[in-house]
Amino acid sequence: MLLKECIEDCVDRTYPFFEDDALASDVLLFMQENEWHCLPVLHKGRAVAVVTLADFLQLPSTKKKSAISLKEMQLKEVGSIAPEEHLFDLFERLRTFPYPIIPVSDESGQYIGVVSDVSVSGKISKIFHLGQEATTIELDLPSHSLKLSEVIASLEKSDATLLSFGSYFVDPEKERIVVAFRVQTHDQFRLVKNMEKYGYSIRFSSPLSLSEYEELREKALEFIRYMDM
Repeated sequence: MLLKECIEDCVDRTYPFFEDDALASDVLLFMQENEWHCLPVLHKGRAVAVVTLADFLQLPSTKKKSAISLKEMQLKEVGSIAPEEHLFDLFERLRTFPYPIIPVSDESGQYIGVVSDVSVSGKISKIFHLGQEATTIELDLPSHSLKLSEVIASLEKSDATLLSFGSYFVDPEKERIVVAFRVQTHDQFRLVKNMEKYGYSIRFSSPLSLSEYEELREKALEFIRYMDM
């Protein structure tokens, strides 16, 4: 699957919605009975807003009893995204959407469904292997002489499989850069020690798992027994 196809894959086309001429009282009752915290609001088939339970609480008590429509509630306008939008571009804009759901519209602007911020974050997590199947190692490197190919070669010499990586600067002058690698390795302790032996400054490495710790402890005890012979 291409990354620009991820959004379309995440679209929930069954998520409930209301047109803006719906009565606020009807929408509130629906949300309370079905435990929906927020719903898209459409105007002639186009997503224009998202209504939340908090929006009803902010209505003056006199208006709560009257038959007003969603449109009359003067909800904050929201935009929508296209199903073919690239996953990374959307992730960059996630903070601009104030709700846990994001309306999705087709080329003509017609609403087709929503994606959740959780599903987008889940896709990102899967792409960069942020789950338990991988381990993290961060190296503090001089940015002016950084050669990623050499670093990756050093990781692979230690029998580590590179899954993903990212980087960030640690100082305003951008003289040093931290590169965070997600790798698979059968011996994390050996990987860290080898990278230190190659002259790399380890800023962080994932804690050893219990099984790895026990294996390392057993090797140490075996070495001690050998030395006592």
